[in-house]
Amino acid sequence: MAPKRKHEEDEAPVVHESRQFQVLGSAPKAAKKPRRFEPTAPRVQIHASSVNAIKKRIRDVSRKLERVDDLPPQVRVENERALAGYEQELIAAEAEKIRQKMISKYHMVRFFERKKAERNLKKLRKQLLEAKSADEIKELENQIHITEVDYNYTQNFPLSEIYISLYPLKEDGQEISKDDTARPKPPMWEEIKRRMEEGTLSELRNRVSIAPIVKKAKKPEKFKEHVVKPAKPKATPASVDTTGMNRRQRRKLLGVSNTGPTKTKHKSIGFEKNAAFGAAEAAKFNGYKKDEWANEGGFFEE
Repeated sequence: MAPKRKHEEDEAPVVHESRQFQVLGSAPKAAKKPRRFEPTAPRVQIHASSVNAIKKRIRDVSRKLERVDDLPPQVRVENERALAGYEQELIAAEAEKIRQKMISKYHMVRFFERKKAERNLKKLRKQLLEAKSADEIKELENQIHITEVDYNYTQNFPLSEIYISLYPLKEDGQEISKDDTARPKPPMWEEIKRRMEEGTLSELRNRVSIAPIVKKAKKPEKFKEHVVKPAKPKATPASVDTTGMNRRQRRKLLGVSNTGPTKTKHKSIGFEKNAAFGAAEAAKFNGYKKDEWANEGGFFEE
């Protein structure tokens, strides 16, 4: 039997070089990266430019400037600059608030008028393809240009301003004029036409309105004087014929009410018997003399 070989004499492992990394203990483990405690991102408010939040900042800075008299000059200058910046943010936030309000208010009107302008434009272009005379072509081209301005009016009217309808209706719901090209145009229509030639429609659409929105004042309610109506004279029993009426109908006709101080409670027969018994006992008790009633002591009398 052959002697055992020593550990140093063992042959090289039969593991391929490409699999050496899979052998346990063949390569040192990579050192773990130290965990970094990074600060969390600051929580951002959803409505960062809300009007109320900016007003609160303005109040805080204004109170600080008014109440603290011994502020360092550098701190005072920084607060004054911050106050001016907050005031500009407030103006922009209020303008954006008005813009969103106008968009939601006139969205439906603008949509319907845009669709109507699209239909008119499509109809006029179809008529232009079928036109034969030069005068008709010229007239149709003029109408197409007017309709294109109408379409751009519905698209590029300033979003932050009160929208003036292109196709106004009467009080009864009917249109003022069936011919769209002959209908009187709003003042903004000429501005849209000029902007189309200049190519600055987007600037007009997104411009900030300077004029404040004037709310309609409620009409004052008319003062109504309280007029006391004269009471109707009650019918007397002699002047009213109550033939064939029951008791309730007669009382209603004569104006007799069941409610009042004179109304008596209904008393049953048992109630009357108890009242009579109580009266008799009271009379019997009142017939006793004071000394007789005091001497009825029972067991304690001598």
